Amino acid sequence: MQLFDMFGEPPQFTIHEMTLVLRSGVFLKYAAAVAVLLTAFDTHGYREAGMPLTANMLLWAVCVAGFVAVYVAVLLGWFALAPGGQQVRMLRLVPNVTAMATVSLVVVAIAAFFTGQEFGWRVVLQRLPYNMVLSYTFETLMFVFILPQADAALGLGLYRQQIANRAAPAEGPPGQEAALPQAEGPNGTAVVVLGGQAFKLDRLRYVKSEEHYLRISAGDSELTLRGRLADLLAQVPQEAGLQPHRSWWVARDAVAGLKRGGQSDLLLLADGCEVPVARGRRTHVRETVEGWQAGTE
Repeated sequence: MQLFDMFGEPPQFTIHEMTLVLRSGVFLKYAAAVAVLLTAFDTHGYREAGMPLTANMLLWAVCVAGFVAVYVAVLLGWFALAPGGQQVRMLRLVPNVTAMATVSLVVVAIAAFFTGQEFGWRVVLQRLPYNMVLSYTFETLMFVFILPQADAALGLGLYRQQIANRAAPAEGPPGQEAALPQAEGPNGTAVVVLGGQAFKLDRLRYVKSEEHYLRISAGDSELTLRGRLADLLAQVPQEAGLQPHRSWWVARDAVAGLKRGGQSDLLLLADGCEVPVARGRRTHVRETVEGWQAGTE
């Protein structure tokens, strides 16, 4: 999943990595600081209207927690509904507006209970523009300062994909990253580097992404190294293989055939392994495999 960001590099992360960031000490301290600042400045004058300090503190704690919960729910929903196999990308404004509109309704309702102020859509709509500016300001601070700190502390490498993309701006077919100039080993053999180790390209059979690790099948061996599939896609030429699923890359020479199904396809490998084909990539995979098969006849 990738969030478009106007400041710095857009982070790209898995659901597991998002969970790690939300549970990190850096993020939790920032969330607490936001709640304290909102309480201290009493931005909507609720304490002046008669709300007790403890209730005001609870109000803004609920506001911050609710905003994060709805924000994450929008991301997960977007991820679940996205076409299979496609990289999920979202403008930050989408989850922000959804979360802030929901939280504004809750905040006005709680404030009305403690202060006797009017509760209704008119009040919510009056508050919403200011709340949007406030939430986008805090969110931007999060992306510019807090997220990079959490990323460095956890060692996730949320920004490495964009480094590869800057080095290779040309785009390939759906699901295939543009290739960087390849390194060469002895006798001009093409080499790719994954997890700090070099592999001859013609020895790779498949690479499977498992969270922030790669399961690499090369020759007669298989090993697991820390890394991302993007590390491989940025180095291999398009004709060397294909990406049937967001978690898989398969070498051309390893493909034995394609098993078509009504709901899903399976890519058949020479070693008997079956690789799932994402719905969003079925057409591309079918055309590619048919082209390879036609070329060998």
